[in-house]
Amino acid sequence: MDNADHIGRAFAQHYYSTFSANRPNLSPLYSDFSCMTFEGQPTLGTQNIMKKLESLPFKCVQHSVTTCDSQFVYGVDAGRAVVVTVMGRLQTDDDPPKDFIQTFFLRAVNDSYMISNETFRLVLHNQ
Repeated sequence: MDNADHIGRAFAQHYYSTFSANRPNLSPLYSDFSCMTFEGQPTLGTQNIMKKLESLPFKCVQHSVTTCDSQFVYGVDAGRAVVVTVMGRLQTDDDPPKDFIQTFFLRAVNDSYMISNETFRLVLHNQ
């Protein structure tokens, strides 16, 4: 059986490479019950989440993962659910790189995982 760290890292690699190459291909990772909070704005369901992701105002994005911390959530999906917290930097188009933090709650579905809950924030501090 895979450990949570392996699952989280494999998921993050797949998510960010797909996000950079072809955002619409992220759709199968969500369900009609998935909830994403993006910069404080909640969105529910695959269709609305994809609409949000596809409306982001940049053409090119590259993610660089600094840390990826994962752990099983016992009591959910027979202990197979995984929470994944990613910290890193992203660069969009010709903008300077920005730090971000993103958390995923992954539910086990057969031999795969889907995103049940997700939060994303740029790491910006008021000065």
